Amino acid sequence: MRNHATHQVLDWFNRGIAATGIRILARVDYGLRHNLLIIAISIAAGRIPLVAPTFFPQVPQWLAPLVNSGITLAAISAVLLNALFNGGGSDAEAGPEAKPAEHEGRIASV
Repeated sequence: MRNHATHQVLDWFNRGIAATGIRILARVDYGLRHNLLIIAISIAAGRIPLVAPTFFPQVPQWLAPLVNSGITLAAISAVLLNALFNGGGSDAEAGPEAKPAEHEGRIASV
């Protein structure tokens, strides 16, 4: 069983991770290249172990650490969905559908 000091350290560590994640997500342009969909699905996948702990009952033993961790599921789904939707190319290669519309009021970066 963890003592009180260890619990406090882990709590502050997790808050730091969450704050860093929020800072990263604040810089994302949600209008480009399916980014909002990627984030929404990844967060939902990361919540599965918390809201439905029996969702993966028949998972092989070697795969259990991956699917029983919400952070791992969210990270894996984000990487795979980003590769699927964005394909690793630049915005210039993505075509006009990946660029924001001018009427949306976005400020172009210099």
